[in-house]
Amino acid sequence: MDAWNRSEDMNNIKFSVCTTNYNCAHALRKHLDSVYSLFDDGDFEYIVVDNKSKDNSMEILKEYKKDHKNMLVLSQKCTMGRGRQIAFGHSKGRHIVVVDTDTIYYSKCKDFIEICLEQYPNFAVQAIFCGVFPREIWERIGGRRDMNFKEDFDMWMRIWEMDKMKWYPVSMGENIKEGTASAGMDYLSSRYGKFEKFSRLIRREIDLFKTRRINKYDFSSAYRNNIIDLGLGEEERWFGEYPDIPWPVKVTRDIIRILKS
Repeated sequence: MDAWNRSEDMNNIKFSVCTTNYNCAHALRKHLDSVYSLFDDGDFEYIVVDNKSKDNSMEILKEYKKDHKNMLVLSQKCTMGRGRQIAFGHSKGRHIVVVDTDTIYYSKCKDFIEICLEQYPNFAVQAIFCGVFPREIWERIGGRRDMNFKEDFDMWMRIWEMDKMKWYPVSMGENIKEGTASAGMDYLSSRYGKFEKFSRLIRREIDLFKTRRINKYDFSSAYRNNIIDLGLGEEERWFGEYPDIPWPVKVTRDIIRILKS
């Protein structure tokens, strides 16, 4: 693991931003600008684990870090879940903010984070593209697991079992990703070659097996009973269940999609 040292004066920060990055150079600089425009550097720390990107992501991160002492850049081959857990392990904030490096954040994201810290300090609150998690809760449920697919959902449901999970169905930013690669079809992203698309599809099926325990829950009911309204926008369509397609049909369809991509 490689790291570039940050300032040691991080004891009074409001929260820690923890994220991962893989081949998101197309959006990375705009993403960083959007996050850093919301808060003063002394209010937070930004910790990113780069999954050995093959584009120029690392160059962008190292360049950005030169002007921001509250930034920690790590490099390690890992899944998204494992990477976010590594970032958490280096964090100091009482609350953890999870963002995506292919998302450009709106100004209302600042209001969202501040409201969560003030009004819901003992709850995890997930909006679209941004989540705020108390450190104590993150530690109690064991954090993020070593997964690429549904790693966030897996954590949400473990927190929900503690009756400490809230959802806010309003977008906090604009996700810069092909529509064909959204949600469970990330393996189709143009960021990957065919071999990696196949390996990511296999990884998705492994992660689905890992999360089979939570399939017994009524997801829609859990979600609807824990929605909050923070007054930052109209409720958006979100958190839908994946279509109930027989496994052989689904996998065959996905293999054909990769071959055609």
